[in-house]
Amino acid sequence: NDRRRICLHHLKAATATSDGPEIQQSPRRQLLFQIPKMAATLATATIMLPHGACNAAPTSGITADSAKDQWKQASTQLDDLLQNWSTEKWAAEVGGGDTIRTKLGTQGATSSFFQIEKAFKALRDSEYVDDGIEFQETTEEFMDALYRADSLASSSNNKTGSGKQTPPAVFIEQSREEVIKMQGIAKKLNAMVK
Repeated sequence: NDRRRICLHHLKAATATSDGPEIQQSPRRQLLFQIPKMAATLATATIMLPHGACNAAPTSGITADSAKDQWKQASTQLDDLLQNWSTEKWAAEVGGGDTIRTKLGTQGATSSFFQIEKAFKALRDSEYVDDGIEFQETTEEFMDALYRADSLASSSNNKTGSGKQTPPAVFIEQSREEVIKMQGIAKKLNAMVK
């Protein structure tokens, strides 16, 4: 009987709070339950910020003028890449796809395409672009084509598996098709940049 009374007393003490019955929690457990609440608060605050506050963040030191110059150079380099495309030569070379990747700025830092996404962000938020949303959507389309071209060029360097392998020239030609798509999208982008 005493034992039962002691157990009931401890149970009441463990579950009693000012808000009613609740199991008492260790500090660690309380912290773990607070983390989702804090994350939800942070997410809500981030969503509620005005759009201008998001755009106020610096674009990695790239000015609108330098971004515009970089895009002009990249656009010209894209035309040069297609004019001087050499599937046979690059397919015959070991690592020939790397030539394409270097020109696309995904390997090395010598191409005008190197960090072109940062230039796009700077242009999007500048006075050179009237419709930032349309510009952003078009640059995403451009970057998707660039990454597909890069992936295909990289695949031309790989020889894996057994059996009949896909020749490097097939991947290089598929990469060329993506670069042609990039050129078409680049024309749209050129029309958007004043």
